Amino acid sequence: MAPDQLVGCFVVEVGFRQAWPYLGFCDNRSTPPQESRLYLDTDWCIEAGSRVRGTADDEATWLTAALTLNGATIAEAHVADDGTLLIATTDRRSLVASGQPEVAPIGEPWWLSGSSSR
Repeated sequence: MAPDQLVGCFVVEVGFRQAWPYLGFCDNRSTPPQESRLYLDTDWCIEAGSRVRGTADDEATWLTAALTLNGATIAEAHVADDGTLLIATTDRRSLVASGQPEVAPIGEPWWLSGSSSR
């Protein structure tokens, strides 16, 4: 799934898989519904009334901050020229994931997985 395809999807899960924080998205507009996950291996910032910043290693901070996005519908999602991912919800919450990988990255700074390739 491409980032712009997240528009209209909603957040259905927040978690960690091995070393990577993630958000799960569901698109109920298709039959059958499509799900995808956004994994992070970079710095991130969530704004939901207050601003919380962290890295891929900040497990407790991620879980607490990302829970504010659970259930939210995505209004905007795009990638900036520097690779930064920007996601905004219909109720003005947002996630920004840096386009720069952490110091010792395993792969991309962020990626989407799911029913279609990233």
